[in-house]
Amino acid sequence: MRVVTICTQHGWLAAGWSEAGLRGLVLPQKSYEEAIAKLAVQLRVDSSMLLPEQPQDVEKKLVQEIEKYFRGELVNFTASIDWTGYTSFQRQVLAVVQQIPYGKVSSYKQVAIEAGFSKAARAVGGVMRSNRTPLVIPCHRVLASDGSLGGFSGGLDAKKLLLELESIPAV
Repeated sequence: MRVVTICTQHGWLAAGWSEAGLRGLVLPQKSYEEAIAKLAVQLRVDSSMLLPEQPQDVEKKLVQEIEKYFRGELVNFTASIDWTGYTSFQRQVLAVVQQIPYGKVSSYKQVAIEAGFSKAARAVGGVMRSNRTPLVIPCHRVLASDGSLGGFSGGLDAKKLLLELESIPAV
């Protein structure tokens, strides 16, 4: 597992890479240590196994994209995803969410319909909680049908921040 940390004006992020692609991404934390600890929990490994390295080309590109994103610039993330551990249902839902453009939102119900599971809006919420790569798979862009925020594994303050960065008014 290769690990890269990124410091933005909003805090520290950590990303973990396998040979297959981006395995996990932690949204801004108050400290480097918190970001590494959260990444370890997310990836279900001991934090002592996560030693940050100098980014390789693919990781450098993600670092640049994240820095641009947190400066409020439009970004279409290009990192490949390591889908290991996701069910077929989760992959279908996350693939739909990955296509939601910067600055736009969708509802849990609409994501369920587009993924081919019209009655599974609640289950879509569960998939959003299991998303290991927020930003790259922008689960913060999925809202309740009434336009309210719904939930967010990174916390509602983080969801509001990400929506504000994209100039999407939070309800």
